[in-house]
Amino acid sequence: MASRSPAQERWLRFYNDVVYEAFPLAYNALDRLTFGAWWHLVRRALDYVLPGGQVLEIGFGTGRLHVELARRAEMCAGLDLAWGMCRYSRRRLGREGLSSRIVRGSVFALPYLENTFDTLVSTFAFSGFPQGEVAMREMARVTATGGRIVLVDIGLPAKNNRLGIFFARLWERMGDYLYDQPLLMQEAGLEVVICEEFGPGEHVRMVVGQKTAM
Repeated sequence: MASRSPAQERWLRFYNDVVYEAFPLAYNALDRLTFGAWWHLVRRALDYVLPGGQVLEIGFGTGRLHVELARRAEMCAGLDLAWGMCRYSRRRLGREGLSSRIVRGSVFALPYLENTFDTLVSTFAFSGFPQGEVAMREMARVTATGGRIVLVDIGLPAKNNRLGIFFARLWERMGDYLYDQPLLMQEAGLEVVICEEFGPGEHVRMVVGQKTAM
């Protein structure tokens, strides 16, 4: 897998430490700036969340999707690496009268027991993890038997259309990784039950993996 260039590392440090961490309001404006297109892509994850049960979202950002997950879940939890996003999402949940176990932490060392969550959700976060195979194994570890992992993220389109390749490579130039998420799920012991492509040039993927009994 290609490593990030020094220029990409500098850009990502600026983005994560300044834009994502310190200015959640600016990041929250992304949906308005895209005229709702961003939310349209993200919210598709809701269609694949198992009803009720315990739900974990990794990389919840400003918490718009997390609010909807908290409405549906018996118990909701969220993990993000940025303190700024944790504080912002807690306030957002509070305004809606909802609760969630928000923690700051790393996907590479999830602070949860094995077989805890019925559904694990992550949207446009997994492509930012530098060790995707390690992250997927850890996510599978905390997913309950019979539960599922729901990912919405980028990837090279299966049909190799030029528009999709352009957008996917643009994300890659900005420092993201173009993972084969279905393959990583299978290697982590999950059964891939859904793999759909949509968005501009079909470079966005919905991938759902089911954890079966070992």
